[in-house]
Amino acid sequence: MLYLAEVLKKSGVFGSGKTELRLLASQRGEYNWVPVPGDDVVPADDSGNFNSGALVFADLNASKQVQGSLKEASGQLVKILQNFSRFQEKFKTQEEEIEQWKQSLTYQSQELNRREMEMEAHREEVDNVQQELARLEAKQGEIEAQQGEIDRLRQEVEQSRQDLESAWTQLQGEREELQGSGSIDAEQASSLQQWLDYLAEVMLEPQELQEPLTRMQEQLTAQEAWLEERRTQLDDWRHQAQERQSQLDEAVQDLDRGWGEWHQSQLDLAGKRTDMAVRERLVGVKEDLLQGVRTQLNALDEMAAQMSSLSSGTAATATGADVDLSELERMPLNNLQERVRQLQNELETGMRLVIDEQEELMLQRLDLNELEAKVARASGDDRTSLEAELADLQESYGFLNDTLVGQRRSLRERERIMNQHQSVLWRRLGNPPEPVSSGGTVDVSPVLSRLGEQQQRLQQQVPTLEGEVDSLRRELEELRGQVEQEATAGEGQLQELKDRDRQLRDQRAEIAQTWGRVNAYQELLDALRDRLTHLRETTDPLAGSLEHLQELANSQQNAVTQLQEVVGHLTAAE
Repeated sequence: MLYLAEVLKKSGVFGSGKTELRLLASQRGEYNWVPVPGDDVVPADDSGNFNSGALVFADLNASKQVQGSLKEASGQLVKILQNFSRFQEKFKTQEEEIEQWKQSLTYQSQELNRREMEMEAHREEVDNVQQELARLEAKQGEIEAQQGEIDRLRQEVEQSRQDLESAWTQLQGEREELQGSGSIDAEQASSLQQWLDYLAEVMLEPQELQEPLTRMQEQLTAQEAWLEERRTQLDDWRHQAQERQSQLDEAVQDLDRGWGEWHQSQLDLAGKRTDMAVRERLVGVKEDLLQGVRTQLNALDEMAAQMSSLSSGTAATATGADVDLSELERMPLNNLQERVRQLQNELETGMRLVIDEQEELMLQRLDLNELEAKVARASGDDRTSLEAELADLQESYGFLNDTLVGQRRSLRERERIMNQHQSVLWRRLGNPPEPVSSGGTVDVSPVLSRLGEQQQRLQQQVPTLEGEVDSLRRELEELRGQVEQEATAGEGQLQELKDRDRQLRDQRAEIAQTWGRVNAYQELLDALRDRLTHLRETTDPLAGSLEHLQELANSQQNAVTQLQEVVGHLTAAE
């Protein structure tokens, strides 16, 4: 079993000592360690190079004897702590997500409760409307029944009027015959008396029809009052629907403004992200430029060292196969001195050329970095044009850099050849084998002066570039914080807008249902009103007819009474 242990070294009397391990924890799984209770110490024969107090991993058998060699535990502990730290961060993130889920579930639960209450109220309202519609339909049935009753009464009145007119016509004929004869016999008297009795029996009693007509008129009046109450209630519903519609329209306009603000904020956020990407690119360009300046400084330092060694005559004098030393030994001394001066002049010319190209390379590097920064900020056609220009400049820079590398190699070769000629000349002039500085060395002071000027210019650029890089990094971090904050706020605003949009859609559906109920109720009330108006137009003339019928019945009753008296007198006279 693998244990985490602490190395304990105890020194003996004569310098010898023993090594023990204090067991701290045992491994139960890949990421599961259990503390060892008490002060459990086991001997260790070989502690390697571990000092006392070092933490190690030890593999112990069942008898707690060390198997194999000890392993240093610091690196593994660091990894374990790093993993634990990551687990802690992940756990914290998950806790935050769980808390957000809890809040979201709480909000959803509250929203569901609110929607449930609204649906319950809506259900009650629908039930009330359905009950009202049922009552309206019942009223409509009553009105239709009253219409049938009125039609029946009208038919009865018409039939009674026709019967009465027929009997009255017959009676008038009998009366004329009676008046023409001047007297009647018993049979005629009996016939007249039967007609008079029949007329008395079939005589219409208008008061019998007046009672149901009056009751019907009272019902019509009550139904008209009830219909007016329903119309008032309908006006209230319509007013409430109009208010809710106005509130919905205002909420929709406010939501549209919110969407517009959110889209604008997303455009601003996209612009800031683009700006952040540009600044990141600028930081990279400035860092590359700073690294290029430092590289140029190192190259100038190396070149200055080479020039200094050449000036002091301490440069390496490696022998090459391309220089025939025996020929130099046989060459006249004047010719050799002239050859050395010629080589010195060529070397100085080559050095100046290398320095000029080195300076040009540095300037191209600056132009290249500046152009890269422009490309990072550009877009569209400008970016395409700048990228083409950047490709050309990179190609020119690479070509000049390769040329400069070859010229430096050629310069070192010339320096080696000149040193070989100078060494032979030095010896033929009778000087010791170890050359020292003399007037025959190359005068590189102008070259060193130019190198110093370049180094000074580059060294002045270093703190400026470092300051620009630090400033850009601070601005970038500040901008990154703003982008993250605005992105989080935008996500919250988006969720809020979606919730509001869903609520408005529900409200729009509810208001549409309300308008549907209002319109249906309006149509039904209009139909009932038309029916009641028609009934009122029917019952009012019927009441006038009953009054006329009553007058006719009274006059006929008087005529029948008079005829009965006449028949009685004629019968008595006979």
